[in-house]
Amino acid sequence: MNNQSTPRMVFLGPLYPPDEEQLILEKSRIKVSNAPGVFQWNLIRGMEEAVGRNLEIVNVLPVGTWPNAYTQAVLPDRVWHNGSAACREVGCLNLPFLKQAIRAAKTSKLLPKMLRSGDHIILYSAYMPFLRALKKLPKDIQITAIITDLPEFYDLEQTSTLRKTLRSLQNRLIYRYLQRVDRFVLLTEQMRKPLRVGDRPWMLMEGICSAESAAGEAPQERAILYSGTLHYQFGIQNLLEAFRQLQDPSARLWICGSGEAETEILALCESDPRVTFYGFLSQRDVAALRSRAAVLVNPRTNEGDYTRYSFPSKTMEYMASGKPVVMYRLDGIPQEYDPFLYYVPDETPASLSRMLAHVLDHPKEAQEKGRRAQAFVLENKNRSAQGRRLVDFLAASPTPESKA
Repeated sequence: MNNQSTPRMVFLGPLYPPDEEQLILEKSRIKVSNAPGVFQWNLIRGMEEAVGRNLEIVNVLPVGTWPNAYTQAVLPDRVWHNGSAACREVGCLNLPFLKQAIRAAKTSKLLPKMLRSGDHIILYSAYMPFLRALKKLPKDIQITAIITDLPEFYDLEQTSTLRKTLRSLQNRLIYRYLQRVDRFVLLTEQMRKPLRVGDRPWMLMEGICSAESAAGEAPQERAILYSGTLHYQFGIQNLLEAFRQLQDPSARLWICGSGEAETEILALCESDPRVTFYGFLSQRDVAALRSRAAVLVNPRTNEGDYTRYSFPSKTMEYMASGKPVVMYRLDGIPQEYDPFLYYVPDETPASLSRMLAHVLDHPKEAQEKGRRAQAFVLENKNRSAQGRRLVDFLAASPTPESKA
């Protein structure tokens, strides 16, 4: 273990350089979510502003395996730079099972060489290869885990019995390895119990508002925008049915994303010219659509345990745009957000349709609510504020039940 002084913060996460998004998309044969990358980079930049230096990073490329999901069979070790700090990317053979084992083994060798007593690791997500590498580190290396999803809710769309069994076995190991974690950053308070946080310090961080998401333009059309995963469990069918019931000929429904509901969405586009499906778009293109829309909607209902342990990232992005946000009341959303959101009173398509109609028909009220929502998140949930909160949390004495 390195004996030099001056403790550092080392960030571990599934990242790619910010300028490689398009390259990754071109090599991917499946859709790649950009939400985790946006969250991580916002947090990294916020922490760097707080500490006045660039964070060191150990990362793995967040891509699928060759040949079905990604065009590259070998992901090389490489070093790129985050400002003045080195970023060490752990390569592997990009094959099922071997990929994770190689990443764990390589990270296990890398970390003891680069870390020294007092250093602090910030781990994004309960990623198995990283957890395996961390479990044997000495206790004088502090580990903080940022948990955005509970392991049992990974791969919710998976139907294969074998994959479900393997995921269940892996989750047992994940929870065992999480015992080595010293502190937690959680998206909802309800996550504490299943994660068995106990008396370990933890802090609540629902998300990070990116100033780049801010738009605030007057809507160019009476358009309702949904952007995100198009799986039925996230309420997309509620939205489609709600729009069918909306008789306003000037209303428009814009949908972008990917998932199992694509076939039904395309069929609706054929039968209703008011509906446009854009498919999977880059973060920049989604932001451009948000700036033109009149209403942003999240049709996920409060059904199921998952909602208690989730703060949808699109809620923060939507609010930052300055546009009115229509959604159902979810257990994972703190009450401080209530004044800034249009909550649908009943979890039915008819109720959603009526709320969408109300917002479209009251543009001045809706625009004012959108502006207040934008001001709230830009002031209180921006990357500088959240980064400073995390840095202060890491610096505090690890007293039981401490919460930032």
